Formats: sequence, structure tokens, C-alpha cells
Amino acid sequence: MRHIADFIEQLERGKDPFNIWVYSSNGHYSQFGNQGNKLRAPKLYKALEKHLQIVIEMDDDKNDDAFLLLPEVHAVVPVTFREGKVYSLTGPAAA
Repeated sequence: MRHIADFIEQLERGKDPFNIWVYSSNGHYSQFGNQGNKLRAPKLYKALEKHLQIVIEMDDDKNDDAFLLLPEVHAVVPVTFREGKVYSLTGPAAA
């Protein structure tokens, strides 16, 4: 797990675009706002302020990285995320 403030700071400094997904219903997430190739930090802050359940999906061709933000405990957890649904929590790869 990572601290949510450190995670957001890394997103803002990075150049990789990301998509913001918020919980909609029945275990499914919907994209939050208009997505694109630009960084979406302002929309992320807006979603956090509304206390929405949020998944950040990195929008790059290298990895299928996704992270569940847990604002109530200020933590970020890697998840397996496909087609708008979280399938499992994932841990760091063993060395």
C-alpha cells in the first residue's frame, strides 16, 4: 500500500495519462468525466472531495496498472481492473 498523497503527487509529476473511474453500482465503475490523453489531477481531486470510490487506471501500453484509492485510510492499493470492474487486490511482485 502507498499513501494517497504520495500517489497523487507522483501522478502529477509523471507524464503518463490516466483514467479515473468511480463506483457506479453492482460492483461496476464508470469513467469520471471526459477522459483523454491529458493528466486528470483536477478531476481526481474533485472526485476525492465528493468521497467517491475511485480506481485510477494508467493509460499506457506498457502495463495494465490500476489502483484503488481508499481515502478513508489515506491508502492506495494495486488492483486487477478490467471492463469497469475490480477483480482482485494485487500485491507487489516478489523479487
